[in-house]
Amino acid sequence: MKLDDNIEQTLKAQTRELDALMEEKQSLADYLKTGLSSNLGWIMKAGYVLAFLFSVLLIYCGYRFFVATAQEELFWGVCFIASLQVQIATKLWIYMQTDRACLSRELRLLALAKNK
Repeated sequence: MKLDDNIEQTLKAQTRELDALMEEKQSLADYLKTGLSSNLGWIMKAGYVLAFLFSVLLIYCGYRFFVATAQEELFWGVCFIASLQVQIATKLWIYMQTDRACLSRELRLLALAKNK
C-alpha cells in the first residue's frame, strides 16, 4: 500500500502543478512575444514585417478588385486570392515558430525540474 500512496501523492502534486500552470492568463500578444524572445527572433521580426506588407497588399488588391472595370476584375481577383494565400501561409509560419519556441522553453524547464 505504501507504493500506491506514493503514486497517489505524486499524481496529486503533478495535478496541482498543472493547475497552477493553467491558471496563468497569457494573452495572445504575450504568446506571440514568446517567439520574438527565441534565438531566432530576427527571423520572427522579418516574418512580422512580411505579414504586415502582405496585409497592405491584400487590402490594395481588394480595393482594386472592387473599383476595377469588367476587363480587370479577373486579374485583381486572382491577385487578391494569391495575396490572401501568402498572408495565411506567413501567419501560419509565425504561429508555428512561436509554438516551437514555447515548446522548447517548456522542455528546458522540464529538464531543469528533473535534474533538481
